[in-house]
Amino acid sequence: MVDLAKIRKKKAEGRKQKAEVPPPPEQPSNLATEPPRDPEKLERFMAEAGKKREGFVQAAAETAGTAEIEVLTFALAGEQYAVNIEHIVEIVRPRGATRVPNAGANVVGIISLRGLIVTVVDVRAKLHHPPGGGGNDARIIVVEHGGETLGFQVDRVLRVVKLDAAAVEAHPVVHSSEQTESIRGVFQHAGALTILLDLDKLLA
Repeated sequence: MVDLAKIRKKKAEGRKQKAEVPPPPEQPSNLATEPPRDPEKLERFMAEAGKKREGFVQAAAETAGTAEIEVLTFALAGEQYAVNIEHIVEIVRPRGATRVPNAGANVVGIISLRGLIVTVVDVRAKLHHPPGGGGNDARIIVVEHGGETLGFQVDRVLRVVKLDAAAVEAHPVVHSSEQTESIRGVFQHAGALTILLDLDKLLA
């Protein structure tokens, strides 16, 4: 004889055990999902990043402002000029220059400096000054430029000056547009206005 009460009891217990077994963990999807973002944390990060960038820009500006350059100052036709000392080889007394046939109008000639041929350029004419000079204080400044050794005569060499690059004003007031091409800027030194020349353009 089949005991129906016992069968019903076993079925009820089976359903109860299935209900107590926890469901299997959900399998992750093949597509990765980003964790939820914290809006406040993101805002804090952006604020800090902005401050760091501002500090970097300010430090870079301060470094650029404190950059120094060394220049050689000299007198020419009553004006005070300067050139960067980076490419200056030496300073010598004037000597007779040999004219070069078919040379450019701005070439005075060539001189020999311990066996080295130096081309002397007439910067006086290039700066629109009248011919002159040649006194006891006159000197030739010899420089390395574009793989050549060039020189130009000045009325008097003054001194080497170290100055803040920020002290050079980039837009001097000049009367000739041709002069502007050879001028990098102007600066004040020892109560005098000094014109800083661009050697590349001056000797071109």
